[in-house]
Amino acid sequence: DYSRQVQDCFVHFFKSGHIYRGKRMVNWCPASLTALSDEEVIMKESQSKFFYMRYEIVDGDGEFLEIATTRPETIMGDTAVAVHPKDDRYKHLVGKRVHVPLTNRTVPIIADDYVDREFGTGALKITPAHDVNDNEVGERHNLETIDILNPDGTIAEVAGIFVGEPREKARKLAAKKLDADGQLIKTENYDTSVGRSERTGAVVEPRLTLQWFVQMDEFAEKAMAGVTREGNPNGGT
Repeated sequence: DYSRQVQDCFVHFFKSGHIYRGKRMVNWCPASLTALSDEEVIMKESQSKFFYMRYEIVDGDGEFLEIATTRPETIMGDTAVAVHPKDDRYKHLVGKRVHVPLTNRTVPIIADDYVDREFGTGALKITPAHDVNDNEVGERHNLETIDILNPDGTIAEVAGIFVGEPREKARKLAAKKLDADGQLIKTENYDTSVGRSERTGAVVEPRLTLQWFVQMDEFAEKAMAGVTREGNPNGGT
């Protein structure tokens, strides 16, 4: 009876337009194999590294973009490199393509206001399947999405390299391979905040999954009215 009532509610709210299903970026716990709410993600200070790499320009006679990332294990999912449209250093490169390290693919160089010209090198690898902001950039520019991680955080077959390795080990392997290929310029220590699962302590992974979502506009308006002095006879704040 309980399960039937849940199904009836889903059907009712779906038909009324209050819930919908879609593939969206969520907080994913690779240990418990489930999506997490923002409240279940605990941000903790962590020491990481910046890896500076060469992305060679296609037909650029040795010219390359220097790009920094804390996650070289996701390079195989890159589908673009982004620069700021007003960055004079890179204006001449917008519209050209670069070779993606560790792969046999090339991707476009795009211009997007999201890029912070003062952070890192001012050029960003865009990996829509593994970063919330990259996903938004990908949607604006109709970029391909390549998910190179399995649900348990190991490297998926589509990556073509380091398949089956845990993401932490793949990061070290990627750095070693980049260095051997002459594409790693340098590394720097970097302090950052990392989201961890409240349930398992595992590092949370941004992940595209098919989920149910609630259209909150109507509900939020009523809820806000209920907690304001105007809408609450008991004088809420």
